[in-house]
Amino acid sequence: MHTEGSNPDAFWSHRWSLLGRPLEVAPTTPVAIALSGGADSVYLATMIARSVPRPRALAIHVDHGLRGEESRTDAEFCARLCAKLGLPFARRMVEIDPEASDLEGRARQARYKALAEEAANAGISVILTGHHEDDAVETLLMRWMRGTDMQGLAGLRRETILGPGAFSAETERPLRVLRPLIGMRREEVRSALRQHGIEWREDLTNSSAAFSRNRVRSTVLPEIAAQCGDEGVENLRAFARAVESFEDELADRTAHITWDPVAHEAARRSASMPDLGGSIRRDRLGDLSPTLMKRALGRLIGEGTGQRPARHVLQNLAEDLTEGRTGRREIHEGWTVQLQSDALHLTPPSGLLSPGSGGSGGAAVAEPVAETRAAQKVSAPKVRTAERPSIDSELHPAALSTPEVVSAPKQASASGAAAPLAGSGLSLGIPGAVQLPDGRSIHATLLSSSAEFAPSVTSVEIDADGVGDLQVRFSQPGDRFRGLGAPGHKPLRRFLSDIGIPREERGNVPLVVSSATGEILWVAGVRVAEARKVQPSTKKRVKLTLEGVRER
Repeated sequence: MHTEGSNPDAFWSHRWSLLGRPLEVAPTTPVAIALSGGADSVYLATMIARSVPRPRALAIHVDHGLRGEESRTDAEFCARLCAKLGLPFARRMVEIDPEASDLEGRARQARYKALAEEAANAGISVILTGHHEDDAVETLLMRWMRGTDMQGLAGLRRETILGPGAFSAETERPLRVLRPLIGMRREEVRSALRQHGIEWREDLTNSSAAFSRNRVRSTVLPEIAAQCGDEGVENLRAFARAVESFEDELADRTAHITWDPVAHEAARRSASMPDLGGSIRRDRLGDLSPTLMKRALGRLIGEGTGQRPARHVLQNLAEDLTEGRTGRREIHEGWTVQLQSDALHLTPPSGLLSPGSGGSGGAAVAEPVAETRAAQKVSAPKVRTAERPSIDSELHPAALSTPEVVSAPKQASASGAAAPLAGSGLSLGIPGAVQLPDGRSIHATLLSSSAEFAPSVTSVEIDADGVGDLQVRFSQPGDRFRGLGAPGHKPLRRFLSDIGIPREERGNVPLVVSSATGEILWVAGVRVAEARKVQPSTKKRVKLTLEGVRER
């Protein structure tokens, strides 16, 4: 036990600098600490609190509510410890059905989601967990018994990356989950706490045979030690380290392969929507060997969704790529991959795409995330027509009046996202603007015949002769479109599918249409109609701009 004459701070002051160095994290980097109250997490919290220099830190206790009074006592212990150490403390409640299958797996997933949300909402991108070397060996044996690939045999790694798809929070940054104690043994951790008189909590369920990790810890590992001696367990640790080293070498070969932003992002999402999903050229994966291809796919989907795909899903995707197939694959929990001839598109559940959706913050109970968008009838918004110059007005800037701004009614779909406009849509004045429910807006301006113009993804010009009034709406059954450079018309839904916009988001793509002819003049953020391209003979030019989108 720690005695009065010893100096505990001398032991702790530089521990974090030493343990954080192999993880390439600076001693002053803000960190979130996963604090269960067990010896390992208490060691972490004490180390961070007494570190010199001391980083900004937040201790997070996730309460699954599965152990009744014991859960409450654990939370109170953690709160008292943090008060003593001077650490900010957050308690997060999560609800888990104790009767459903795979309780361990569901609890782990809920725990990491809660940790990630609390950390991200606090502006922290590094989470520390107290896993040590004995945990790594137990994980290795559990994966081996369940069945795993070579990557799984590496056991627990020092670092895991959680992409934004793993949690709901107002951040687009990935989070690093670091395990600084992975090189220490369980008894080394507890011995240090005992020497300094630091208490911890024992989880009584650690002795329950209902959990596979407990059975490995209390039965399998002792039997290996009995049959093979202590070197048998040590050989397992050495094996895991060797596999991890080999896996690191393989990972370096595909580390350069990352997701690009979602295809035609401006057309389908506002700046207030979460930055989820992505696209990647097919040839970047197709040229890899089968082993490296599966590794890269597994990592990419894990980073994009927060969860590695099941082995059979990964195998099917790899075969699709190798055989040149196209189509759509369900990944998990509403996430899908759309395989096109030239690219792969990762799409989140529609329920995650509500404008401004994010974590609830604080210590609120985690709510289930809706994964499907129920159909909902939306009445046509009232079209307002203001006094403005007609499209046949003179094009001199002096003839232009103050732009009219028309806002779409904020009707909500079952998913919580703003419902798309129906019917004829909203009248777009010239000059004028239409405000969309998700925060984007479309603006129209008359250009003089001599005005210079540089088109972009979100700003185009059209030949306005004979189009009448402009309307802004979303897609309707029977819509057809001939884009700039296309040989002919095709159904709009097919056009959007061909350019990589999944069916879940095609209803978010705004269209500028002619009230006189009904033709689609601009698929906003994508392409102008072939019939409306500006030519030297054009007499009437209109500039159309899509605003409120994420800038890249």
